[in-house]
Amino acid sequence: MRQPISTRTVASGELSSWFVLFLALAASALLAQNPPTPGAVRSSVVDALDYVYVPPGGFVMGCVASDNQCQNDEKPSHHVELTKGFWMGRTEVTVAAFRKFVAATGRRTTAESDGWSQAFDGKNLTKKMAVNWQNPGFDQGPTHPVVHVSWYDASLYCAWAGGRLPTEAEWEYAARAGRAATKYPWGDASSAIVAAGRLANVADQSLKRSYPNLRTISGYEDGFAFTAPVGTFPPNEYGLHDMIGNVAEWCADYHDEKAYAASSPQDPTGPAVGSRRVIRGGAWVDDASNLRASYRARELPSYHDSLIGFRCVRETEP
Repeated sequence: MRQPISTRTVASGELSSWFVLFLALAASALLAQNPPTPGAVRSSVVDALDYVYVPPGGFVMGCVASDNQCQNDEKPSHHVELTKGFWMGRTEVTVAAFRKFVAATGRRTTAESDGWSQAFDGKNLTKKMAVNWQNPGFDQGPTHPVVHVSWYDASLYCAWAGGRLPTEAEWEYAARAGRAATKYPWGDASSAIVAAGRLANVADQSLKRSYPNLRTISGYEDGFAFTAPVGTFPPNEYGLHDMIGNVAEWCADYHDEKAYAASSPQDPTGPAVGSRRVIRGGAWVDDASNLRASYRARELPSYHDSLIGFRCVRETEP
């Protein structure tokens, strides 16, 4: 007959387990009462990247009244409430961090398996053989954002790092960083990026020197023709770098042009099914039209090119 725990002998290992459980519950209760400060930074021992705390809150998602460039899939604007805070990568995932993932898991990326990837040629993205995250087609160092990764590659990396890809709502909420609903994260005028100096890595005069016929932001010079080391440009109010520019970023959600009309007002995760995944944020080749806070792109999850990277979110503190 099984004895009550109060009268039977308790093994030291069992006592340790109960003690660890007690500490975990106590820590959870303490965290609930004293949540981290917005913008608090913690480093992950897994991928050696920093994660920033983004607090819960509400915001207006999608096309704003001041934006006359909105596409149909950015409408209607709607209020979204995120009920839980989360930890988001302070920067995009770097080449060095991705190399750790590959070394630990043996992952062969989609581009490597395909034997090719889409690379920007100054006018379009075109298929180029033997291009992948290790051979991106331009110079990159270990602190540059990894590119030529598919949604599958990104999703597996985030799981390995103890997290997941952000939902589209989490991404836009973090990009807006508590500011009023404006066309760009910094305001309604694209000219502000020029007036502010080096604000983001986008289509600028450095890129135009490599591709003279490319449409760029007139008068803007960010100093990088291609990707820049992560964290080069100023963070937003939550302490997140490169939410706009450098590389576009995979999100968890399936894309649906009419998703916003049926969107849940609380913690939305996007459509349950679909064929393409959402991509957010402009890249080093994009002009002002693709830097808008509500701009949405989408591709098949097996797609990969020289413009797309990612960052992860964690629901627990690193």
